[in-house]
Amino acid sequence: MEQVAEAMGDAERWFQLYWPKDPEVARSFLGRAKAAGYSVLVVTLDTPLLSWRPRDLDQAYLPFLRGVGTANYFSDPAFQAGLAKPVHEDLNAAVLHFVGMFSDPAKTWPDLAFLRENWDGPIILKGVLHPDDARLAADAGMDGVVVSNHGGRQVAGAIGAADALPGVVEAVGDRLTVLFDSGVRTGDDVFKALALGARAVLLGRPYVYGLGLDGQAGVEHVIRCLLAELDLTLALSGHAGCAGVTSVDLI
Repeated sequence: MEQVAEAMGDAERWFQLYWPKDPEVARSFLGRAKAAGYSVLVVTLDTPLLSWRPRDLDQAYLPFLRGVGTANYFSDPAFQAGLAKPVHEDLNAAVLHFVGMFSDPAKTWPDLAFLRENWDGPIILKGVLHPDDARLAADAGMDGVVVSNHGGRQVAGAIGAADALPGVVEAVGDRLTVLFDSGVRTGDDVFKALALGARAVLLGRPYVYGLGLDGQAGVEHVIRCLLAELDLTLALSGHAGCAGVTSVDLI
């Protein structure tokens, strides 16, 4: 996370937490993120454990088991304190230690107090699909929610995030910020999410395609195209900007 912060310079950055079982590691993550200038904490709720993913199983794709994608853990002093040897001397032991704490299905609403005690900035809960859960988030003093079904990768047949969005907005739209992700591929998708009540969207997969094809230039191209399409869709729908877009625009 520190290397990402350095690369971003003065740009605003948010830290997405996959909440580990070990409270000392979680506390260390939050302290490191704050020290590195991350301003918003995004807490992942929709992956308390990994779902059954046949494609990943068929391809034996779980890079964490090879120590790939685990740098935040392996560089963390609280994590390292639980190892008998340094990571580079026993990678397998480090991986097993990571697997044992990566997620905690037992976390529930009262546990949010831990985050408030250790993070003094805005907190957003990602993976909310039901109005009642959105209300509980507001009651717990959270600053926002992300209506998301994790791109449909967690529960087959789960409610679509776009279908869930209006109910969440109606329940808490005046109490906290409602964001949206899952399935945003085009500027039209952004327009639809705004029309259904989202304040903004999170863009996950499309930028990765650009990254794979052409690095930073590819990412910039993808985002530029998406924004251009959004601008045109707004104009063609009679809007000079995002303000004022409502569900009426979808009829």
